[in-house]
Amino acid sequence: MPGAVVPPGEFRMVRRSLRAFLGIAVLAVVLMVAAGRPVFAAPAPAATVQGSESLGVTVGTAFAFTVSTNEVTPGDNVSVTLTQTDDVEHTFTLSSVANYVIPSSDSTSQLDAFFAQHPPLVNFTIPAGQATYTTTFIAPPLGVYEYVCLIPGHFQAGMSGLLGSGEQPAGSTAPATGPGWQVFFIGGTIASLVIIALVLGFVVGRRRGSVHEMPPERLGYPEPPAPQPPAK
Repeated sequence: MPGAVVPPGEFRMVRRSLRAFLGIAVLAVVLMVAAGRPVFAAPAPAATVQGSESLGVTVGTAFAFTVSTNEVTPGDNVSVTLTQTDDVEHTFTLSSVANYVIPSSDSTSQLDAFFAQHPPLVNFTIPAGQATYTTTFIAPPLGVYEYVCLIPGHFQAGMSGLLGSGEQPAGSTAPATGPGWQVFFIGGTIASLVIIALVLGFVVGRRRGSVHEMPPERLGYPEPPAPQPPAK
């Protein structure tokens, strides 16, 4: 029994299906990599000076900052008064990255690397011994900015805080360290499309298989005997 011949249209359909499947797979990989890659907000651009205001910061042995206000106005020239109340050296280091809270688990080297990559708005060393110091900075654009102490062990002991520029910092949250909802949404959508494509391919294949089914002898089975006419 001669083998069944698959018409050219069938090959074209298979090629289109393979191209579509490969396209979906490539898109899935690209989107997953893009969505899973950690992204830092860009450092705040330089702001135009609009006004002036003051910020008081007190530090001491409690490994904590006490500030006179937790909000400044974007574009204002902020005069910072730093008051040291004990014989422990500290720094007042204000991040330039809006709406990003440094993970409290970061080591001193990781903290230093972050600020090397994102130069701070303020990085003032407060020497040991009771004294008062002043520095200034231009309040950055709208957002919430973290300030920390870079002396080894101080940040890990909880010496940090949030300063809002044009908004209160109460709503600030730490960035997610794992994949966000976008990853699951994209992955679920792509998986659904792949399943639909496979189901449609199976249904179409079943419907066409009865016409273009491979003969038994091509699969290694003996050819069934031809039906015999009834005996007379």
